[in-house]
Amino acid sequence: MLLVDANRCCGCGICTTICPQGLELKVENGYARIINERADCMNEAMRACPQNAIAEIKEKLVFAIGTDDDKTIKANDHVGMANFFQILEYSDGELLFKEKRTNPKYNEDETRTHGDPGKAKATASALRGVDVLVGKRFGPNIIRLKNQFVCVIVREKEIPGIMDIIKNNIGSILVEKNKKDGKERSGIVLK
Repeated sequence: MLLVDANRCCGCGICTTICPQGLELKVENGYARIINERADCMNEAMRACPQNAIAEIKEKLVFAIGTDDDKTIKANDHVGMANFFQILEYSDGELLFKEKRTNPKYNEDETRTHGDPGKAKATASALRGVDVLVGKRFGPNIIRLKNQFVCVIVREKEIPGIMDIIKNNIGSILVEKNKKDGKERSGIVLK
């Protein structure tokens, strides 16, 4: 699947000039949009993009969204304090629900301070196989968590809206995921 990363595209129009059968530039959006990824000129347009904003996405990614009610993101505390995690899989432009996992830290002593390594370890234990952890807020344990996950911060409240934000920003998420050393990773704030 081909994707134009809206966070990288500067709207220069080089790609649409090279491949008008495959891409269009909508002035109101400010970035290019793929209309036919099978157009013969798409590879040339990808190579010509000065921002490397057009990419082929082949990877499957597993996301965890911290929630207390399965409808909204954990909003009143750090993601590690969520009761549950909704586990979703991204593949071929779709983000599908796979399962719900309980956060085991909820069975621990709540008097422990934020940033306690034990809390990070307990939360991470529920997230085996997850690539990306999504929350409205991260606490001091982001230092530990970003070594294991891409940490994504979103300000949207409703989970369906968060899923749209993820799909629209998958390119930026992949850039962070593919950094070799987790210490190079930064939390990403998506709007």
